[in-house]
Amino acid sequence: MGPTRGVRAEILACGEFSARATFQDFFFEVKFTLRAPYSDLMKKSRAKKSPVGFQKRKPTETESLALDEIDKRILRALQQDGLVANQVLADEIGLSPPACLKRVRRLRSAGVIERTIALLSAEAIGYPLLTVVRLKLDGPTEAMMHTFEARMMASPRVMQCMLIAGDTDYILLVRSRDVAHYQEFARRMLKVAPGVRAYTSEIVLAVTKSTTELPVDP
Repeated sequence: MGPTRGVRAEILACGEFSARATFQDFFFEVKFTLRAPYSDLMKKSRAKKSPVGFQKRKPTETESLALDEIDKRILRALQQDGLVANQVLADEIGLSPPACLKRVRRLRSAGVIERTIALLSAEAIGYPLLTVVRLKLDGPTEAMMHTFEARMMASPRVMQCMLIAGDTDYILLVRSRDVAHYQEFARRMLKVAPGVRAYTSEIVLAVTKSTTELPVDP
């Protein structure tokens, strides 16, 4: 398009452009500043609107929450016993009960504490057999992976389903009553599952360490 008569759109400076792009926990940030000698261009510049599709992502509350030593002591105690009474926890940490409760609520609302659950004994409820399954899909596509993951999510016997890098696509942890019970699961959920190229099953003989506690460094 040719120049418009009577309008001289001379750009004096095209100032800073910086971009950082990463995946998932990071963000894409774009800064663009435009200066021109005419008032209409100056107004647009001062509006400081982000370019379409490049909105700056605000950090989540979890990302912006700084944990101090008291928070970390609370987290270590709650990982040992998530149902500890607030009065007992406050005495252990050295806080007043209201101050302790306020901190726990803040940690929950920020997502640092995801949930409070009861950990059951697999042997006591009749599922002593733990099997590690290494599985590879046949030319995995996004749709195929979504379908497979949905099937695993729907099975209460699949304790974990992990997508990994390397020759294997997924690792599963499966609970069963005995070997025959696991074989029934494998035939129904793995052997005839669409998109599964191959899988191996490794029966766990003994669990020498199992914990849900994350390290909370002092």
